[in-house]
Amino acid sequence: MNKKSRDLFWYKTHSWLGLKLSLFLTFILITGTIAVFSLEIDWLLTPEMRSKEYVSPEQVAWGAAFDSVTEEYSGYELVGIFRFHDSWFSLQGIAITPWQESVRLWLDPLDGEFLGATSWYSVQRFFRSMHRNLMMPERTGTPIVSFMAIPLTISLIAGFIIYKKFWTGFFKRPRFDRKLRVWVGDFHRLAGLWVSWFIALIAITSLWYFVEESGGNSPSFPPPTVRVKERQYSLPENFTGADLDMAVEKAIEELPGLLVRRILFPSFSEDPLIIQGDLTATLVRPRANGVYIDPLNLKTLGSYRGEDLNFHTRISEAADPLHFGNFGGITSKIIWFIFGLFMTSMALTGAVIYTKRLGDKIKPTEELPRGSRVPTAEEIQLL
Repeated sequence: MNKKSRDLFWYKTHSWLGLKLSLFLTFILITGTIAVFSLEIDWLLTPEMRSKEYVSPEQVAWGAAFDSVTEEYSGYELVGIFRFHDSWFSLQGIAITPWQESVRLWLDPLDGEFLGATSWYSVQRFFRSMHRNLMMPERTGTPIVSFMAIPLTISLIAGFIIYKKFWTGFFKRPRFDRKLRVWVGDFHRLAGLWVSWFIALIAITSLWYFVEESGGNSPSFPPPTVRVKERQYSLPENFTGADLDMAVEKAIEELPGLLVRRILFPSFSEDPLIIQGDLTATLVRPRANGVYIDPLNLKTLGSYRGEDLNFHTRISEAADPLHFGNFGGITSKIIWFIFGLFMTSMALTGAVIYTKRLGDKIKPTEELPRGSRVPTAEEIQLL
């Protein structure tokens, strides 16, 4: 294959992918972009989610929150209590009702006061499920969405191949005074250059999700080193908030510096109490650092740190923070949101460019005016 044929092949590949998949990609990209701030949208719409004042991690009233939940909803099965990264959020409890429905319970982080209950379904849940698995069963929807990383990667590579000397185009202003096809094409190339690193990052993490859905899940976290003594109930009948506060203290003694973010309560009589949070490992979810506590006698049964996890698990833990940009708080979310909008515009403008080219298609050669000719692939990509 000579250079001309190779360039034409990549041009047609890039154009075909852009046209055939543009609407589907646009839908996935815009739902993912909104999902970056979907939790903050819920915060605006749900008064119960708003913390009354700033509370440092050391001030969180875990025990009082537990007592509030068990007093207010004694018949519910408490799954866990969670603290969001940003201090303006209330504590969130997840519980299962006697009729097997999941609900969210909101608690003040300073004194544990019960603030209200909301449905499991929310703006955050809607956009996350729509983006991740198209509201389909996860075994079906997630592979479909994550598979799109493959044509996205091919399109990115093809774009660099057909855009000759692309490094000279980083500061080329779109020619907005020209016809639609010209300035949209200019914008498409300019946005593509600046957002290329972001496209590559999203494609790589999406490919990883596809690997996981194809059977490449990471190993489980290290189990407790000591087996939990079996008991009659998942939590001892006399377990109180004071016991939970002591368990948190034991966890911090086990992992000094641990900023507790998640407390998972036992589901079965042989399960431990699990306390997880942020420590020193970077680009991991809060669950990457954990301590196991026996709820019967509050003894530490084992622990694990993010740095000690195997390479496979570290990749898995880094995928979500990198994909959604929540590793740096509100600052990284803003960056991810802006680049997500530009990435979405790439799918839309790509479809516009190809559609306009079809509409402006030159007549067959025998009908061309004298001296006219069909443009080459190199000339087409410069239009």
